[in-house]
Amino acid sequence: MVFEKLIRSKSIAQTKEIAGALTFCGGFIDAYTYIQRGHTLAAGQTGNIIFFSASLANGNVMGMINRLSTILAFIFGLTIVTYIHSHTQSRYWRIFEMIPIMVVCAVVSFLPKNVPDYYVVPALAVGLSMQTGAFKKIEGLGYSNGFTSGNLKKTVIAWSEYYFDKDVDQKEPARNYTLLVIAFATGAIISAIFQKFIGSYTLLIATALLALVNGLYGYMVYKRHKEWEAKKRNL
Repeated sequence: MVFEKLIRSKSIAQTKEIAGALTFCGGFIDAYTYIQRGHTLAAGQTGNIIFFSASLANGNVMGMINRLSTILAFIFGLTIVTYIHSHTQSRYWRIFEMIPIMVVCAVVSFLPKNVPDYYVVPALAVGLSMQTGAFKKIEGLGYSNGFTSGNLKKTVIAWSEYYFDKDVDQKEPARNYTLLVIAFATGAIISAIFQKFIGSYTLLIATALLALVNGLYGYMVYKRHKEWEAKKRNL
């Protein structure tokens, strides 16, 4: 059973299934903000810095406000994650840090298009940065579920070391990073397709997917804890 395998994994939060699903959602949401909200990325801050620089050079004040507010919001979200992680002992801390992105996605789905982008995108950026900070490893290796430049770089390096240096230890990381790149791209493509038909309501799909992932993760953490307690009682 898949659930049993995940529950018995070294770290549920680091499984490739969780990482792939969250990365799919990251691409899904980034595609929404780029297409629907002024070509600004909720999580891809490399792009936002470039867009901000271009807006600055062209004297586009609104473009600067949109990008700068998103960059600062992303930083703020990561700060929140770090603070919560360092001040809680709960095994469910990641679940609570996923709530903001689900709530924001649901709310934004029903907002009219005339709501300024500098309100909408930064709110999504806070949620996505918290998601990125809460789930940042795949089977012990660092990755990002909100953008894919780093994942792509690690994919190429891992496959190169596997084929050219004959380093067999790089095969599994190469597969995992490849999965993440594909998941991100697939999420972005599907999001773009749905936006043609349902516009902002596309984010309701992201809300449902994130809720499903978060719920399953919480259930597996709960089951593992119960199994550990049962083993202690039997010792």
